[in-house]
Amino acid sequence: MTPRTAPMFGPPGHAYVYFVYGMHHCANVVARAPGDPAGAVLLRGAEPLEGTDADARRLAGPALLARALGLTAAHSGLDLVRSALRVHDAPPVTSRSMGRGPRIGLTEGATRDAPWRYWIVGSPGVSRTGGAR
Repeated sequence: MTPRTAPMFGPPGHAYVYFVYGMHHCANVVARAPGDPAGAVLLRGAEPLEGTDADARRLAGPALLARALGLTAAHSGLDLVRSALRVHDAPPVTSRSMGRGPRIGLTEGATRDAPWRYWIVGSPGVSRTGGAR
């Protein structure tokens, strides 16, 4: 744990936002299982549903999403239920509409090929189509 990664070791439902490659912010939702020391889910993209005229392609990728939402490391640690930065319920997605595949954008490693990437099939907010490296 470092000061930068401390939110990822905190309670689930909080933001973990970090600066990567000296040029982009990426946002995660802390979602560690009980007993795990740390864990978070990277937000790779989004699809606007209402209240915005944003083009979904501007939200298709972790850095693009963070930029479009104006997220910086100052948002790291915020409670995503009780703060100004919130995650809201969305309409349910059927399992047939969900894609699942290996992680992308990683070099060789122990979890690179784990099927830990999920997306809504056909969504313009998906950064890359299923399984692309």
